[in-house]
Amino acid sequence: MSKIAIISQPEQGVLIDVGGCSTLKEALEHLSGTLQSSNQFWKGSKVLFGLGSLELTNSQAAQVLAIGKGVGVFPDEVFSSSEKTRAAFAEHGAKVIDKIPMSLPKIKLEMPKGDIPFAEADEDADEKTPHTVSDVTLLEVETIEVEPEEVGEDGKKKPEPGLKESSIDGNPVDAAQLPQVLYVKQTLRSGQVVSHKGDLVIVGDVNPGAEIMAEGDITVWGSLRGIAHAGVGGNSVAEIRALNLQPIQIRIASAIARAPDRPRISYASGTGPETARIVEGKIRIQKSKAD
Repeated sequence: MSKIAIISQPEQGVLIDVGGCSTLKEALEHLSGTLQSSNQFWKGSKVLFGLGSLELTNSQAAQVLAIGKGVGVFPDEVFSSSEKTRAAFAEHGAKVIDKIPMSLPKIKLEMPKGDIPFAEADEDADEKTPHTVSDVTLLEVETIEVEPEEVGEDGKKKPEPGLKESSIDGNPVDAAQLPQVLYVKQTLRSGQVVSHKGDLVIVGDVNPGAEIMAEGDITVWGSLRGIAHAGVGGNSVAEIRALNLQPIQIRIASAIARAPDRPRISYASGTGPETARIVEGKIRIQKSKAD
């Protein structure tokens, strides 16, 4: 089975690794589908291609670069363990490397004895259920005039009266240091993996056999039927949410569970999305209510 990985680490860029494909044709199909489905995201991003041990000729390397050019992407680096492939890309002006620049996170989970437990499901969420749609208060928006920005002697913008710099626990932070969100606009098929250091949003379905991982929250705007692991690295307040939550397996930090053993809710029926989070040490699934 092929394994196609999208690995995002903000400080290094985004690696699209099709090295798990058995043929060049398969690799080109996956690379093209990934780039075209989220074409606006790749522009301005540092993108790296991984081709594993696939051997490409000069004309085949040109095909790969043409796929990237179609969405405005020229790879910053191309990884290949094949000397022939590296030479082919170098002929077209691409920077080539022989060591993969990043890899999927290594996850150590204490697997429960016997079967993986079912996640507890709250069928009838009440007013005390946190983070449901009914908790949202609608506010009226007032149009205001924006004054020109004032700049201090150091060339930095002066803070507006009454406003403070962004901070965490009272400590000022640079916006660039805040967790970034990776949007992937495509349905993930069996054998595909997406990993991100931050919050991950999939606009599409995650089919059985696909796996998604994030250090922050995971949101699937579609059906989640594969494996999802939020809070990689120990973030126990991370959440997994989807319009249709039917995962083979869900993991949050070190907790692991299967979908509840009950008739599943279908987002097509209008019942709304569900969210999985850790409550009292166990993964609990709660449905949102708009009424």
